[in-house]
Amino acid sequence: MPSPPTPTGPDLRFRHHGHQDAASIRGLLLDVHDEVYAGSDDPLAGREAFAGFVDHWSARKDFACVTAHDGDQPVGYAYGAPLGPGTRWWAKVTPALPDGFTAESGARTFALSELMVRAPWRGTGTAVRIHDTLLADRREQRVTLLVHQAHVRVHDLYRTWGYETVGSVVPFEGAPDLHAMVRPVRPHSSGADRPDSG
Repeated sequence: MPSPPTPTGPDLRFRHHGHQDAASIRGLLLDVHDEVYAGSDDPLAGREAFAGFVDHWSARKDFACVTAHDGDQPVGYAYGAPLGPGTRWWAKVTPALPDGFTAESGARTFALSELMVRAPWRGTGTAVRIHDTLLADRREQRVTLLVHQAHVRVHDLYRTWGYETVGSVVPFEGAPDLHAMVRPVRPHSSGADRPDSG
């Protein structure tokens, strides 16, 4: 990947992608990931392991992704998909959440699977711009994400964006301890779901 120029946040361009674009953006997603996680000792951070996650999410017909670009440079991206009726997203969250909170229809909750920004553009507001661009036209009531419990600064950043922690979860064997977080798709709406709301 070429050496990046000085970040110019206001000049970022955003591109929307769906399932039909999976093959054409796969390399970009993997290359940005490899740079962001270079030197990580996390066994799930390797290219091959991450490729499995990319392929899993992008294979979904309702996959949605936004990539950000500064000139000809890829800056970062976010992607995810709505949770369907058969989702296991909430199954291992502790303490257990009320049935009314975890019921999914395919139109209630958007799961934000990945959000990453290359180092030169961090601290410029780029992450929230990518995040908000992805969610801008979503029709779901709420959005959820999982964040590493050890990444306190990232957790705190999401709180400033309106997310609330609803529990802890290790979604699969070998995964780290995560927090499940939720917020309304549009944070000023009154339709926010909380675990105690049924």
